[in-house]
Amino acid sequence: ATQNPEVNLNFGYGPANDVKRRFYLISWNCYKFFIDYANLCNWDCKLESGKLSVLDKWILANLTKLVLKVKERLEKYDAAAASQEIEEFVVKDFSTWYIRRSRERVSLSAEKEDRNTAFSVMYGVLVTLSKLLAPFTPFIAEEIFRNLTGGESVHLETYPKGDKKLIDRELEEEMKQARKVVETVHATRKFHNIKLRQPLNGFSYSIPKRLRKEIESLIAEETNVKNVTFELTDSKLETPFISLDTNL
Repeated sequence: ATQNPEVNLNFGYGPANDVKRRFYLISWNCYKFFIDYANLCNWDCKLESGKLSVLDKWILANLTKLVLKVKERLEKYDAAAASQEIEEFVVKDFSTWYIRRSRERVSLSAEKEDRNTAFSVMYGVLVTLSKLLAPFTPFIAEEIFRNLTGGESVHLETYPKGDKKLIDRELEEEMKQARKVVETVHATRKFHNIKLRQPLNGFSYSIPKRLRKEIESLIAEETNVKNVTFELTDSKLETPFISLDTNL
């Protein structure tokens, strides 16, 4: 489905295994992560949730953006672009960033209401994804949907439409900048041969506009530092400038 229909369709053990590794296993692991932790914590949809975090708002805004993009692509019979959009969301946004940064939130020791919020968001994302994936991966989408909802079939559901009011461009841009900062810090650690498991005192970053405190906290957790500070810069930097304190 992700291949351009104008050219030859590559299929066989090699290409199939590549897609399995690149998308299927990652998407299934997202689903399995939710199932394992939700069962461990005896979670269900009726449990009271807390306030949405900036990470929750970001993934829901990006999910809405994905729904609108997929709808637009499919209306133009462009299944290749639609499936590529889904893959990018699952791999880069949902798995690599949202679930990775939410692991501690869904542990048994986490604050109860925030944990329920994280579970609710993951549940909503997975159910919506199962509906989006139904035309592309009918059997996997069916398995995920029926197990999560108890519904008769994902193929009897209305295809997601999306609500443009849920999109947050400012938050999207801030999180994009935050991920660039994280990448730069990881690269700086690698250059100095300091592994991520080794905590550092902190670093300062320079980008055109300071990120909100909650996002700075996410960056600190992801980069394993105690302090993150902002330094104002007049220039519009293509990549963030990082000054890392390399003392353990």
